[in-house]
Amino acid sequence: MKIVKKNSAETLGDILAHSIFLKVGRIRKGKIISQEDINLMLQDGIENIYVGVFDNDDLDENYASKKIAEAICVDGVTRSPTYSGKTNITSKYDGLIEIDKEKVFELNRLSTNIAVSTLNNHDIVYNGDHILSVKIISYAINKADLEKIINFLNTNKIIQLKPFKSLKFGIIYTESVNEKKNIIEKTKKSIKSRVSDYNSTIMDEIIVNHDIEAIKLALEKQLTMDIDCVLFFLSSSVADVSDILPSIISELGGKITSYGMPLDPGNLTLSGYINNHKILVAAGSARSDALNGLDWHLNSLHAGIEIDQDIIDSLGVGGLLKDIDFAVRRKRISKNINTKKANIAAIVLSAGESKRMGEDNKLLLKVNGKTIIANYIENISKSNVSEILVVTGHQSDLIQGELEKYDVNFIYNPDYKDGMSTSLRAGINALSANIDAAMICLPDMPLIGIYEINKLIDYYNPKIGNEICIATSNEQRGNPVLWDKKYFNELSDIKGDKGGRHLLSQYEEKSVEVNLGEAVSFDVDTKSSYNSLK
Repeated sequence: MKIVKKNSAETLGDILAHSIFLKVGRIRKGKIISQEDINLMLQDGIENIYVGVFDNDDLDENYASKKIAEAICVDGVTRSPTYSGKTNITSKYDGLIEIDKEKVFELNRLSTNIAVSTLNNHDIVYNGDHILSVKIISYAINKADLEKIINFLNTNKIIQLKPFKSLKFGIIYTESVNEKKNIIEKTKKSIKSRVSDYNSTIMDEIIVNHDIEAIKLALEKQLTMDIDCVLFFLSSSVADVSDILPSIISELGGKITSYGMPLDPGNLTLSGYINNHKILVAAGSARSDALNGLDWHLNSLHAGIEIDQDIIDSLGVGGLLKDIDFAVRRKRISKNINTKKANIAAIVLSAGESKRMGEDNKLLLKVNGKTIIANYIENISKSNVSEILVVTGHQSDLIQGELEKYDVNFIYNPDYKDGMSTSLRAGINALSANIDAAMICLPDMPLIGIYEINKLIDYYNPKIGNEICIATSNEQRGNPVLWDKKYFNELSDIKGDKGGRHLLSQYEEKSVEVNLGEAVSFDVDTKSSYNSLK
């Protein structure tokens, strides 16, 4: 492909190399130029533009990005629609992602025209989280390069998702003479929180003196129970592999798999097993809620990853955990656990006639085998919203038919032809009484997924003034927008074919912008924008 300067009238089918700003709006770079685009440019006096012209052996960036992403996908992940040469791969489950760093390096070396970016190996991922992105750097890629990349991926898997599974725990605490009495109670509270993050269960708790016989009896008891892992909190951390607890494990026919780890805090964590029971011995620092080497072991254990000393030794780079925000590095896995979260409703405005699309209802067009509206609702239904209202109008029966398997409430707006404000009002008026805030959603945005919805919700915090959360991309505001309930009356009073955007200028001090990336900047309004998706 070459970037050349051409007469605007002669660019039909070429790729726009640089964005152009017209009186009617912007034509984005990377767009395949249509006759309508040419007419608009000529009307504005733009006679020459820079375009990308394909060579005979070039392939479109979206086609190539989609094919590479499909070759990377494994069980438990899914790909987003492809736009602007980029495809995201997201998780379908909560778990750990395994990344083969060397193979990713080798993959990126196959062509200077691709960029595959991933999370770190053994990062926690949640349903809807982005794991990996595939970006074609230019607007096209050489066919031979793409074939080389696909052949490599057909024989080399670079990612694997390990879903978390709930486990049963036995906990043994040891105490020493003159030890503070509240230490064990604080530890119980901390480990209960940690274990519940995985929807796991503490089946038995025993407190014994820090004495070899007492510890051995407690361990023998729990080994007879239906328990997956015995976790120890000792009044005195293991000082050597010849110490009391490692000796007991060996005496009972077990094996030490690791002792000591380059994660700080948590250096003195020990792991092993006896028959089918995993054994974990926490470092003293794990009594705190702060991120610890114990958390790494718990992640691996729940993901079913077998640990050995080689894996442990590889953790040194990035292993300094001090001063890292605990909330960023470890969070709750199940949205149902965090009962203190606000009740957020999603109002999905689906009543419009999509006139710019011609005869087609854009919400009923298909992307990745599903209609645009079904894809959008499926993502929202897996997010942290507690109620979904779908406001219908034009072709209401068809919209409802596409969504009949989802747990949503339909609100028919008979006045939909009078503008978006009527649908907004219908949705606001139908909200349940216990709703704290509502997210106003436009379903013609197929790149908005679970991750984007949840990130917007995470920023909602009226206590610190975050009452309105606005999705942005490159500092440009877009949708969705989340509104606290105190604004519902004003939203209901809006007239005409507009949403709540004009209210934002009145409440800047109560608003927070949330960067959600390119997902915010793309919607399906025209046949050209729909055709740009893969």
